[in-house]
Amino acid sequence: MNLRERTYLWYLAVLRVYVGYFMLMQGVRKFQQDFPKGDWIGRQIGEIATLEIYPWYKKILLDYVAPHHELFGYLVMTGEIAVGACLLVGLLSRFSALLGLFMLINYYLALGMARGGMLRSQQEIFIITLAVFVLARPGRTLGLDGLLFRRGGKGKGAK
Repeated sequence: MNLRERTYLWYLAVLRVYVGYFMLMQGVRKFQQDFPKGDWIGRQIGEIATLEIYPWYKKILLDYVAPHHELFGYLVMTGEIAVGACLLVGLLSRFSALLGLFMLINYYLALGMARGGMLRSQQEIFIITLAVFVLARPGRTLGLDGLLFRRGGKGKGAK
């Protein structure tokens, strides 16, 4: 196995743009609907006390998220917009994918496990995709990461 073999990941750039656009549009819709100030817990998650999810995660939702629902609403909305925009243009794509991965794992624990079905499958696919992005650096191909963080460019010792 040759770990130094150079590969071209242009196909990940296409997937990165799609995931970025999807997350950006989710955040923009939340912004347009004034998501943080509404009853987003009731609409998105449901009655937390009756959910069949991990007990430790239910405790987090009840003790921290529900009492501070407006703060968490803003975090969700701005997180989706920031992660989506960064993935769309390929800026800080590895860090953005890591943040998106954290967000989607939390969505999965709160919504996906409780509702199952298509919602759960979609979240699982996005979690796997973002994990690949963390490992593969997709912003270096057709993205701003490739322009900003070039290897062998004009760094220390370059002539």
